[in-house]
Amino acid sequence: MNKDLQNLIALAEIDKEASRLEPQITDIENELNDKMKLQAKTQDELESLQNNAKKAKVDIAANELIIQENSEKIEQIDKKMASVKSEQEIRALDAENGLAKEKIVYANEQIANIERELESFASKEEEIQNRIEALKKEIEESKEDVQKKTAKVKAELKKVFDNKEKIVKKIDNKVLIFYEKIRKWAKDTSIVVVKKQACSGCYIRINDMVYSEILKSDDIITCPHCGRILYIAQ
Repeated sequence: MNKDLQNLIALAEIDKEASRLEPQITDIENELNDKMKLQAKTQDELESLQNNAKKAKVDIAANELIIQENSEKIEQIDKKMASVKSEQEIRALDAENGLAKEKIVYANEQIANIERELESFASKEEEIQNRIEALKKEIEESKEDVQKKTAKVKAELKKVFDNKEKIVKKIDNKVLIFYEKIRKWAKDTSIVVVKKQACSGCYIRINDMVYSEILKSDDIITCPHCGRILYIAQ
């Protein structure tokens, strides 16, 4: 077998190992990133709840002001009632008094509803705070775990790349460029074994002439159908 081809087969195996290891770092880091995103989302949920609670308190204050204003208005109406004499004025003051009382009743109902909401907010806030604390703990533990796992994978990758560097030096530059060109589209199936006279990359049968060349020639032969580099396992 052509020496460059032997080295290319070894290089292809090294590239496969690198392809297997590299995504592991991303997967490990993504697991931590997902937890951090969840923490940020939960923090936003808490802030939204707190903003709603602040708004609710402002609404209570506004309704309390309505009660105060209309209570004062009723007092003024009562004072006026003592001095008015005409039935028309009395009816007008009665209507005004009734409207003021309705506003007070409505404002009290609004305050009661808002206070119930605030009670609900308080329990939700506690639950969200607990989730945030739990996530913080998980993230701290995950950071240590991620560092250990990524360090291990990076150490393995370093060995792989060191081996690749040694192999690459043994391969003719033109052959190496040819291999990298195929690898751009074929990825980890750039070099494939011939099985039962068929390319194991595209699974199409190779004609007898090409098959004979692979068996006898020292040249690097590619599949006439898909362009992958072919070899026969020895």
